[in-house]
Amino acid sequence: MQKIRVLVVDDKKVIGDLFDFTLGYEGYDITVVDNAVSALEMIKKKSFDVAFLDIVMPEKDGVAALQEIRTISPQLPIVMMSGYSVEEKRSQARELGAITCLKKPFEIEDVKRVINLAIGKEV
Repeated sequence: MQKIRVLVVDDKKVIGDLFDFTLGYEGYDITVVDNAVSALEMIKKKSFDVAFLDIVMPEKDGVAALQEIRTISPQLPIVMMSGYSVEEKRSQARELGAITCLKKPFEIEDVKRVINLAIGKEV
């Protein structure tokens, strides 16, 4: 069975660590970057099954990154994440095709459910 390739983009190290330690331990192929520019570079180099993208980040926010990701990898399932009340940004992300937005803090079981939804697996 091929590992599910997950990109995590968040400026908070603890979020990347959460994905890496929990899902990585379970056999997922986790790539963590801490900003949108690195995420765009990574998507150009490597294929992913799903990406988790923080909405609020310095320099370039998640919605701006999502717009650029759509030109590089239009079919990539994107899950937005935010610990802030950013309803306008969430709406913009949905319009750009984000499959959902997880509110931080979230449970890892919610993340697994969303991954299965993104890759078309039954939950």
